[in-house]
Amino acid sequence: MSSPDFDTLKNSFKSELFDNILPYWSRLRTTDSFISALDSANQPIAGTPLGLIMVSRLLWTYSRAYDLYGNPEYKELARHAKHVLVTRFEDKENGGFFWTLDSDGQPLDTRKQCYGQAFCVYAFSEHYQATKDQGSLDLALKIFRLIEEKTWDTKSGGYLETFEADWTPLEKMRLGAEDLDAPKTMNNHLHLIEAFANLQKIAPSPEVKATCIKTLRVIADRIILPDTPRFGLFYDMDWNLIDPAVSPGHDIEGSWLLWEAAEIVGDHELEKEFKQRALDMAELVLKTGLDPKDNGVYDEFHNEHPQSETKCWWPQAEGVVGFFNAYQLSGDKRYLDAATKIWDYIQNVFVDKQNGEWIWGVNANGRPMDKEKAGPWKSSYHNGRACFEMLARLEQNSK
Repeated sequence: MSSPDFDTLKNSFKSELFDNILPYWSRLRTTDSFISALDSANQPIAGTPLGLIMVSRLLWTYSRAYDLYGNPEYKELARHAKHVLVTRFEDKENGGFFWTLDSDGQPLDTRKQCYGQAFCVYAFSEHYQATKDQGSLDLALKIFRLIEEKTWDTKSGGYLETFEADWTPLEKMRLGAEDLDAPKTMNNHLHLIEAFANLQKIAPSPEVKATCIKTLRVIADRIILPDTPRFGLFYDMDWNLIDPAVSPGHDIEGSWLLWEAAEIVGDHELEKEFKQRALDMAELVLKTGLDPKDNGVYDEFHNEHPQSETKCWWPQAEGVVGFFNAYQLSGDKRYLDAATKIWDYIQNVFVDKQNGEWIWGVNANGRPMDKEKAGPWKSSYHNGRACFEMLARLEQNSK
């Protein structure tokens, strides 16, 4: 197996980031907010609420871009995203951030999704890193403490999923309309540790470090399955698995995010544990989570149907980073080969060379899904972050 040309790879990621992803998302800015959704031809989709996830991920993306590359346009886009979050989404009475806004910019779905609060911690901490805006760090810490106070289950451990505006736990807890009713989920915990670790990296404190360790232990002891190195997805209050679904995209994403969090914490035993977990999870995705016909990462499936009929954009982005991380940890070129083949697949299938950005996904026949290009669940985070990560990692590898 021959090694890829890392300089050529770097140029490919630079082009994707600076010529496609970052310019694309800037077009959603309006005078006082953002366009809430665009279709595949970049036409606004009427009636779509403006989502907390999209806006917080835009704040993270442009904060990261400004910190790394210093373009004042990125700083201004980050400032604008922060302004929208603080003036439109923040619940000044109860604390935290609402889930969606209506077309007039007023709160529509006032639930407090713990997942959404996590992305606010992630975004505001990154904004502080980029700009040294103390107000952003104060917000990140405020939301971090609110999550600890309102969402942690003191009986069985773990963070609960969904709350009323006043932080009363809902009887039925689900993140998206298609998700199971489950009070404790992998997805929530994965992005909480991502947010907590980012906060600890940027503004280290004993308080945040302790929470990072606590959350890593919950994920390792409760969410990673005991008999196979992959995540369980949905759990009840007592940590009984509700559904045996498999998500290769989350597994490969989690493999590198958990390792990164353990590195940030700086505990030798945790680093050793999560290095092995990262490699074990990557190996299983390599064996069971890739379509041999095109090297794409499958969407969620069940073991009795050992592949999905669809492939979405975000598992592909996470596959590139996760497998390259496994290559860096092990030197095993099978992982490098997987990362580069997925990137080729993305370039050939997912990048919309006519209308910009990436398509949502493809069906079993390889044809694009009829889904939005931008919207409440599709923002600049997965593919933008993949480019940030790969540029940094390729630079490290060339030294």
